[in-house]
Amino acid sequence: MEADSTQFLFDGDGSFTRVTTSPQDIAAKIIRVNPLVDDVVWRKAVLRVIDLRERQNNPLYYPFEDLDSLGQKNLFAIMFQKVLTKQLQAFKSPSNPEQTFIPKFTKENQFDVDEFVQANGLGIYETPYDMINYLTPGVVKYYIQEVWYFNKRTSTFHSKILAIAPLYDEKYNSRSDIRTGVWFWVPFERLRPYLQEEFMKINGRNTAPLVNFDDFLVSRQFDSYVMKDYDLLSRDVDKGIDDPNMIRREQNRVEEEILNFEQDLWHY
Repeated sequence: MEADSTQFLFDGDGSFTRVTTSPQDIAAKIIRVNPLVDDVVWRKAVLRVIDLRERQNNPLYYPFEDLDSLGQKNLFAIMFQKVLTKQLQAFKSPSNPEQTFIPKFTKENQFDVDEFVQANGLGIYETPYDMINYLTPGVVKYYIQEVWYFNKRTSTFHSKILAIAPLYDEKYNSRSDIRTGVWFWVPFERLRPYLQEEFMKINGRNTAPLVNFDDFLVSRQFDSYVMKDYDLLSRDVDKGIDDPNMIRREQNRVEEEILNFEQDLWHY
């Protein structure tokens, strides 16, 4: 008989046991849908912003202090630790300083993490988590590129996250002189196995249910707003607009275009 894999709640020191998953479990849980090009008759790509200051997105931000390899992590800690240790390759556009156009994931656009560490004075830290603890309070937003599409063969409507990028805001980390901006993009599919390994506290009332970061993002349990519509013009929705109400109307227009297409599929 196989050994019981159920873990005890407390470890030998009386602390909470860290939940772990095996590579086999991770591979079995990740479902990847990849339709044929000819079967996709409608698609729309957008750039979204996930603001971690929104209550619904708090599980992606906390904890943001005293992070280490054994304890609970936030989304940035998971991503940046893998980038720092060269387990995950990140990418950066050499021509778009705002990084609102996702770079092609090619060798020419690879993010040089060693150069980033030296350029920002992070070489004084001994471990990846020393750097993460220094930077993580300022990572208060994420960009995600996602696509919505209709598969005529299966008559199904899907959404898929293609890439994700942490957005640093210097106002939220007074200890740092690093400027506000997007440092790099990561292909979401390459990040997913690492997100499956880590679990989050989903709310403040009951922290017993275990939800991993991948499930949280793939099932769209986050709150977000549209920043860019990758249509013919591919402009930011606030391009040339100063009125917040008009910006919101433009964001709603993009959201409604996706929603209306899905609803119209089932109207005869």
